[in-house]
This record gives sequence, structure tokens and C-alpha cells, in this order.
Amino acid sequence: MKKLVPAAVFVGLLPALLVGATTASATGHYSCSNGLANVVTCNNTNVGPVIVKITGNRTLTGNELSVLENNLNNATVNVTTLKNVTVNTYKSFNPSVTIKSINVCIASVCK
Repeated sequence: MKKLVPAAVFVGLLPALLVGATTASATGHYSCSNGLANVVTCNNTNVGPVIVKITGNRTLTGNELSVLENNLNNATVNVTTLKNVTVNTYKSFNPSVTIKSINVCIASVCK
């Protein structure tokens, strides 16, 4: 049975999520996939997507997608941390991945 969180609680937590003051963990809800035009999207049903635009003609392998998913799933849920995890993960890939932009959405607010 799922428990519903009152809207007032969610609204109270929203500012903390947006400024990175929370220590909540994403805990396994990200699923990443290659998209069109060198875009990788990592969806999370509890938080929001991480959308990464890659420079050049580069898609991620299945293993690279899994590494990114695992790293995001173990990160705290805030914009700065999710962006840093994504950048640091891409630095480890060979051949390297150059990121054009990262868009992280939490509670329908994207940065």
C-alpha cells in the first residue's frame, strides 16, 4: 500500500530540494537512454529527468548508460549534485564524452 504525502509537506520540502539542502537519495529510480540528436535522458519517476546534450556524434553504450544510472541513483537529490555526478561520470568514459548542456528537473522546475 502506498502512502500519500500531503501537498503541504511537499511544498515545504521544495525549496530545500532546489537549493541542494537535502540529503535524500534517489535510491534506484533513474533509467537512462539515448535519444535523438545526441541527447541522453535519465528519467526518475520520483524526482524528474536529467537531460544531457552531448557535443558531436556520440551515443552511450549500454554499459555507459548503466554506470550513469547507478551513479545518479546513489546521489543526493539536488540540482548541483546531479549535475556534478553526471559530469564526473562522463569524464570517466573512453572515448570521452563532451557535454554541451545538462538540464536537471526537480518538481517541474528545470535548471
